[in-house]
Amino acid sequence: MTERTVVNFLNRTSRRCVYCSVMFKPMSNAMFSRSAAVALSAALAFAVTGFAQNAPAPAPTPTPAPAAAPAPAATAAPAPKVEDQATFTIVGVTVRTNNAKEAGGQGAIPQLWMGVMQNGSLEQIPNKAGEELFVVYSDYASDSTGDYNYTLGYKVTAADKIPDGMVARTVTAGKYAVVTSDQGAPQEVVPALWQRINTMTPQQMGGTRAFHTDYESYGTITDFSSMQVTAHLGLK
Repeated sequence: MTERTVVNFLNRTSRRCVYCSVMFKPMSNAMFSRSAAVALSAALAFAVTGFAQNAPAPAPTPTPAPAAAPAPAATAAPAPKVEDQATFTIVGVTVRTNNAKEAGGQGAIPQLWMGVMQNGSLEQIPNKAGEELFVVYSDYASDSTGDYNYTLGYKVTAADKIPDGMVARTVTAGKYAVVTSDQGAPQEVVPALWQRINTMTPQQMGGTRAFHTDYESYGTITDFSSMQVTAHLGLK
């Protein structure tokens, strides 16, 4: 991926997710070069800013239906399940932002990803519980219209040693609605996932969103053209 491609990739109109967990397949330092880090962070930044988790889905542009036959019915999406989530803590870097700022093309989330992927600052975190990256959305000022904290880091077994410039964030225990996307390119499956979520009623979701902590899981990423994303939405 060229530098021009990376810049254009990050300047797309943004939307966002609520909490992301990403597992990277281990690779050597030689394999994970600076250029690879830039390309990878660009892909991730696009994934986390390529959709609006709280904004209503944009109205589709009307297109005339064929006179000969009605448009095919959409395949019913599988109903979300509700799971109990135990509390856990991550340590990482954070920024406070909001949907309007991220949607304006000058959001802080892509820069946060780019920074940590290029400078490797998260490798300083002690007591890591694994190599899976997490992004926690927490401390909502109100609801989808207010500010929230976006924290990128690692799950830890203890948060007694926090590197300078980092914070600890706790994912609240409770019930979470779990909604999974199709498998495919992130710029396709992530917006589709959140458009689906935005149309759900509390009854369909299994409860009303709490806007306390939410999260998303990406599983083990080995191919960015074939990703599956699962959103976990905290419920009241």
